[in-house]
Amino acid sequence: MAIVTPNLAHTAGVPSQWNDTIDAALEGLIVGESPLVVTVDMIALNGAALAAYSPVMLDGAGKLVVAAPGTPAIGITLYPIDGLTANIGIPVLRAGCLAKHRITWPAAYNTDALKLNAFNGAATPTNIVVREVYFGATVATP
Repeated sequence: MAIVTPNLAHTAGVPSQWNDTIDAALEGLIVGESPLVVTVDMIALNGAALAAYSPVMLDGAGKLVVAAPGTPAIGITLYPIDGLTANIGIPVLRAGCLAKHRITWPAAYNTDALKLNAFNGAATPTNIVVREVYFGATVATP
C-alpha cells in the first residue's frame, strides 16, 4: 500500500501545530477598560530572577530588573523568570488598569502610597493605573 503525503507547499513558512494553548491573564488583574492593555516583549538582565506579575524597571543597559521605589516602574512581568537563562525575552504589560492586590509587589513597596504611585512618571509607552478594588456585596435597587 502506497503512502500519499499531503501537498503542503502552500503553507511553506507558516508555523503549524496541532493545537494552541492560550494562557489567560491572572483573573482579576485587569480591572478597567482604560487605558487599553498593551504588552511588549523585552529582555531581562542576565541572572535577574523576576516573579510573575511583578513590577520591573530598566537598568542602565535597558534590561529588565526588579523595580524599586524612587524609580518609576515601566511595567509588570506576565511570566516568571528564573534568572538562569541568558538574554531571555519576556512579555511585559506596559499599559492597563490593574488591581493593586493582584500585583506581586517586591518587599520594598511596603505602603499603599508606594504601590499606587509605582508607575507614576514612567516614560512612554508605560501607562499603568493601579486601582484599589473593594470587595463586598452589591445591592441593586428594585
